[in-house]
Amino acid sequence: MIDIDGFRNYLYEEELSQNTIATYIKGLEMYAERYNEITKPNLIEFKRYLLENFKSQTVNLRITALTNYCKYKRLPERIKLVKEQKKTHVENIITEEQYKKLMHCLKKDNQRWYYNILLLAKTGMRISEALRVTKKDILAGKVTMHSKGHMRTIYFPKSLIEEMKDYLKRFDDNEIVMQNHLGQPITSRGVSGKLKEFAKQYDIPKENLHPHAFRHFFAIEFLKRNNNIALLADLLGHSSVKMTQIYLRQSQEQQQKAVDEAVNW
Repeated sequence: MIDIDGFRNYLYEEELSQNTIATYIKGLEMYAERYNEITKPNLIEFKRYLLENFKSQTVNLRITALTNYCKYKRLPERIKLVKEQKKTHVENIITEEQYKKLMHCLKKDNQRWYYNILLLAKTGMRISEALRVTKKDILAGKVTMHSKGHMRTIYFPKSLIEEMKDYLKRFDDNEIVMQNHLGQPITSRGVSGKLKEFAKQYDIPKENLHPHAFRHFFAIEFLKRNNNIALLADLLGHSSVKMTQIYLRQSQEQQQKAVDEAVNW
């Protein structure tokens, strides 16, 4: 019998994020729909099913979920992750031109979301972090919070504080700043849905307008002005500089352009 409720409690006690818990539970539920117990043959068959129906990244998420379940149940069974081709380019990043267009339109049409996105683009925060930021945090210039299993400090640049100063007057010191039109805290899903609306409204490619896009945008724009990759890794909360080095590479479109210009023989 697959113990989904017990696994959920275990993940909560391990202090994993809500999104990670939901992802792991989804993987275990998919397995439980097909099998009643964890065995090596079942795991292998389930992996084959995943490979036939999902991309490698999703397959690895499901496998990781089962690996953690086996750890919870103290079972010896394991299956290997799928080897993914190392990315040689960054993808789905809002361009500087698209960002300026979006912010110009929002400043006229929707100031609340103008400042919500400004907060993301000028800090490089994860959405899960931004949804916890208060007025007091921003005015203090930095906040230390628990994220991805460790404590990290997020900095709010002077240019951001200055631009948000008047807007912040409507909030109490300990009030969450990222809110919807009803004055309620936003969810990750709410942010994603709103960005899809803006993509359609302002004719911006929807694949470039997603919650994580502004974290990518921050990283690339920061490196244009300060080429300290180790500092950027710290600012993004990466556990290794290797994770950050992807931002040193050109986008797929830039690589294509470079090839087109160079290969003229």
